[in-house]
Amino acid sequence: MNIRLTILLVFVLVIFGALALYFRPWDRPEPSDEPPWAWRIDDDAIVSVEITHRGQAGDFIECSDDNIRVTGEELSIAYDKDLGRGKWYIVQGDERTQVFQDKWAGTPLILSGPKPNRVLGETSENQAQYGLGPPESVIKITEETGLSHEFWLGNKTPDEEYSYMRVEGSTELFTVPEIWARVVKCLAVNPPFYPPPLDLGYFYDVDFRDIQELEVTHKGETVTYTPNPTERTWYANVDGEQVRVRAPGWWSLQLPWYAQPSKPGGPETPGGWHVDEDGIDDPKYGLTPPETVVRVSTHEETHEFYIGGEHTEVDREGNPILDSAGNTQVLVRYAGLPDDPIVYVINAVRAERTICLATNPPVELPYDCP
Repeated sequence: MNIRLTILLVFVLVIFGALALYFRPWDRPEPSDEPPWAWRIDDDAIVSVEITHRGQAGDFIECSDDNIRVTGEELSIAYDKDLGRGKWYIVQGDERTQVFQDKWAGTPLILSGPKPNRVLGETSENQAQYGLGPPESVIKITEETGLSHEFWLGNKTPDEEYSYMRVEGSTELFTVPEIWARVVKCLAVNPPFYPPPLDLGYFYDVDFRDIQELEVTHKGETVTYTPNPTERTWYANVDGEQVRVRAPGWWSLQLPWYAQPSKPGGPETPGGWHVDEDGIDDPKYGLTPPETVVRVSTHEETHEFYIGGEHTEVDREGNPILDSAGNTQVLVRYAGLPDDPIVYVINAVRAERTICLATNPPVELPYDCP
């Protein structure tokens, strides 16, 4: 045999031997006995979702930040995808409403295929004990090809960590994570509608000429202001003595603001915004108890609003934004209303002037307040 050919054959054998040793198929672990996917589809291929849920009357389902009470009535809702624009809509009869993307995001991915944690075997009897006869929830998913998948959700397992599930066309009983089942059920009991906009306007609305008393309390210090229409001026009650107000330049503009303090809307609303829809009890806002209480009284009614701590402007990374002098920027302060869980903000300059009315009444000149 030609020696060169012999060397080449030996070289090839060495290569194959090295590859065999590297991959070692005989050392591969045995396939695990994990439950199969209930189904597996591309989330972009889903074009329709139909859900019917009944549930037990009086039960609660935790959906996002809301606990939704189940009435026991059958709820049916459908979601359709606009193939042209890729947007999803809530379909109720002839009405189509675009979903609120912040709540909808990720839903098609969740529905593209659940991973059961257990297969409990074949079952065709005693479906009621699992909440599957009839099922609490029926969900139908349709792909753009027209292929559909229907599955049923039932009760929670005794440890409440999982929920029972069956797939149409199969007699196998699965359990899936309860949190996954809950998200699916919430699509029926708490659809992702756009939240209603907050009312715009004012904390309250009175004619400033009707104000009979303005009381400002800041950290225990209280000063009350009353008008004297005859003299066309105001008096401050300082330590029990009525002292004439030496109106600073901003007084004529600030006084009407106490009659109509702005009630800002959401972050995208020109002219104002709120920072927390139910956080007024959070101590970081300085509103429970409030640092500053403003009380405005007319002959007919009395109104209050609260001023809390400062809101420091931050960048996208959460770092404070500094001005040219290296100081943090405070453009607004937190504000609140009695019996209202929303945390609002008001202009920091108006807030500082209000606080000064309690801590440094404008009864002497020169007056040192912004």
